[in-house]
Amino acid sequence: MSELGDVWRFTRKRLDEAIHDLSPSQLSWKAHKGAHSIAEIVYHVAACEHYWAARITNAEPNGDSFEGRLEQAVHDGFLRDGDSPFGQEDATPEGIRRALDRTAAEIGPIYDLPTPDQLAMPLTSPIGDMVSGREGLTRLAQHAGYHTGQIWMLRLDPRFPE
Repeated sequence: MSELGDVWRFTRKRLDEAIHDLSPSQLSWKAHKGAHSIAEIVYHVAACEHYWAARITNAEPNGDSFEGRLEQAVHDGFLRDGDSPFGQEDATPEGIRRALDRTAAEIGPIYDLPTPDQLAMPLTSPIGDMVSGREGLTRLAQHAGYHTGQIWMLRLDPRFPE
C-alpha cells in the first residue's frame, strides 16, 4: 500500500505548496458567481479524506459538528447543488490547515498499514458507485492533485487578489 500512500502524500504536498501563502481574501475569492473559492476546494479535499477514513474504519462519520460539516462538504456544491457548509468565516489559513491536518491524521495511518479487510471492504463512493476499499484509496490518492490544478488556475486568473 505504500505506493498509494506515496501518491497521496505527494498530491498533499503539492496542495500545501499551492495554498501555504494565501490570505483570507485570496482563500475566499471566487472567479464568478457559483464558482468555488480556494477555501471551499480545500475543505472539500479534507472532507473526502474524512469520508473515506470514516467508512474504511467503520467510524461514526458525524462524530462531532466539524465532522458533520465535512460530511456535507463532500457533496454540497461539488457533486450536488447547494452551498459548501464552510463559509467566509472559515476561509482562513488556520482553518484550512486544521482541517487538512485533522483528516491527514485520519487517513494517513490507513495508507500506511491497511488491513486486508479494509482493502476488500465494499464501500459506496461519494459519487454513488460501489468500490472496494483499495479502489476508494486509489481514487483518494490523486484527489488532492486534481483540485490543486483548479487552485492554480484560480491563482493565475488576472483578477485574483494580490
